Amino acid sequence: MLQLAAQLASLDEQRARLAERATDLGSLIDHYLAPPLLEYELSKLHHLGGAGAPAPEQAQTEVFRSQGEVLFSAVMDLTKAIDELESTDLLHLQELLIPDQGDSYRKSSIQPMTSTHQPVDPGLIPGAMDRFFEWVRSPSFADMHPVEQMSLSQMRLYEISPFSLHSPLTVSLFSYYFLLRGKYLVPLYEVEELPQFYRALKEAFQLSSEALVRFNVQACQRAYERVLSKV
Repeated sequence: MLQLAAQLASLDEQRARLAERATDLGSLIDHYLAPPLLEYELSKLHHLGGAGAPAPEQAQTEVFRSQGEVLFSAVMDLTKAIDELESTDLLHLQELLIPDQGDSYRKSSIQPMTSTHQPVDPGLIPGAMDRFFEWVRSPSFADMHPVEQMSLSQMRLYEISPFSLHSPLTVSLFSYYFLLRGKYLVPLYEVEELPQFYRALKEAFQLSSEALVRFNVQACQRAYERVLSKV
């Protein structure tokens, strides 16, 4: 835990250095970070670890990229305070991805993403989502570092797997809200790191979230290194 605390402190130092050089984080994210982030997230739709989302045909790749861009823009534009977030905010993102679905929570069981994953029963999803957002609005959640907020949101929403189609894409992009709200850059991942992500998620499903937080911190540090080298 001391090593993780040091990593978070180092990230905050990078954040402060960037704040001295630039104030328009949105433009920096759009220019340097959004394209590789979407490539990484869309690759989950093809990855064996991304259970619950059938891999799209090659011809649909650009369609999904366009939809991913719309979702990410919506997250960038989400200006609500954390203590005002509701399940409808996540449902709105899924509606942007798959329009005209109405109540889009999944109605059937899915295959676990890892050997430690126990997807929530479909009938329990609405209650699980309400409890998740109650936790997000709580003082204990507010006391966490934004990278921890993002990581624990990933863990719980992946565990619930609320949607029948492309749940990993929607919940991952939503999780970046917590970084953006804290005035942080979004992470810079590499597609080759996906197996490491799923290993960390496997541990997180066993209530050991440190590997997932560290994985995300490292990607955030990489994002700052990239942007600081350009501005």
